[in-house]
Amino acid sequence: MSELVRQSSPYIGAVYVQMGAIVLLGGIGYMVDRWRDSFPLYFVIGIGVGIIVGLYELAKLMLYKK
Repeated sequence: MSELVRQSSPYIGAVYVQMGAIVLLGGIGYMVDRWRDSFPLYFVIGIGVGIIVGLYELAKLMLYKK
């Protein structure tokens, strides 16, 4: 069991990075929208950039696996 967890830990980390990027950048976009009164423009941009960053990190892990 521990070998399986050890092998899958980089992928679990990549999922946490993706989730964190989406939440963080979406939250920043939400705050900018509240400040500028332009909801949902920056929120959607933040979510989109968060998804792109998360997918980039996942692809980087999968393509350059050692």
